[in-house]
Amino acid sequence: MTTTHSSRPSHRSPLAGRFALVGLLLVVTLVSQKSAVAQPSTGAMEQGAPVLLNDGVPKGVENVTVEQRLGNTLPKDMPLVDSMGRKFRLDHYLDGERSLILTLNYSNCPMLCNVQLNQLAQSLEKMDDLKIGEDFQLLSVSIDPSETDQRLRDTKQRYVEQVPSHGKANDGWSFTRTTKANVDRLAKEVGFSYKYNSRTKEYAHPAMLAFVSPDGVITRYSLGVAFPPDQMKLALVEAGQGQVGGIVDQFVLWCYSYDPNENSYVPQAWKLMRLGGGLTITLLGLALLPYWLGRKGSPSQHPNNDTESGGDETPALGSEGDSEPAPLKPTQWHLS
Repeated sequence: MTTTHSSRPSHRSPLAGRFALVGLLLVVTLVSQKSAVAQPSTGAMEQGAPVLLNDGVPKGVENVTVEQRLGNTLPKDMPLVDSMGRKFRLDHYLDGERSLILTLNYSNCPMLCNVQLNQLAQSLEKMDDLKIGEDFQLLSVSIDPSETDQRLRDTKQRYVEQVPSHGKANDGWSFTRTTKANVDRLAKEVGFSYKYNSRTKEYAHPAMLAFVSPDGVITRYSLGVAFPPDQMKLALVEAGQGQVGGIVDQFVLWCYSYDPNENSYVPQAWKLMRLGGGLTITLLGLALLPYWLGRKGSPSQHPNNDTESGGDETPALGSEGDSEPAPLKPTQWHLS
């Protein structure tokens, strides 16, 4: 007798399998999102990768900004100590002939100062027609009163090496320090605000370049970390008050005006239109000049004497001194 065992195979329904798959995908997604939030990307710090600055304003530094105070004069009597330990007053860097670029930074800045000064050096290297120490000077004042002379020397060397085409950069770009009271005084005059964090031992501050005339008057600001060479050149020519740059530079500056909303120089349409009209009239005048000169030099047409004397008039008879009477006209002939 053969005994037959029947067995029912156990299996999951297709619907249950789909629910399990969806649940697994959901768990993986949540874990990956949590990992992405917890671990910041380090791609921006790789060699050659672009540096992205955080646009957010941290709590407590909302007022760390720059108030543009055009027309203010730098405190010329403020004492400074350069990277060689020499003591000068600020007016030592105002020679009455060359314009000045002023920056406020500090050597131990972990991010912003490095980005700003590196970009500044790159732009200066591209601006090959105006030279540091010849056409203008650079003055960097540390906002950290505890900075040492050796630290200033190291910082100066780092950035001077980035502008090899400026042969006098070592003399024309000065890195200096002073007391906190003097830093506050200078910062107030130029509208530069900053704040010290005692916990991190760092300074929160904005990026700023101040363009100063040879006699110490603030003429223009550049805010941010991008310094287009053409914009820097226009600002230096403007600050130079006719003593920096050539005739072409002065002419280009005349065609441009500073737009504070764009933080850059923009062409002035009405001046360009006036210039175009003047050039058109000048070219037309030059084109017509040969024609005018040709007419002026051509022989004049003189009328006949007969026309001037009347032609048809008969000379008077019987005048004393006439040897012969005037011949008769055909209508006066008589038959004999």
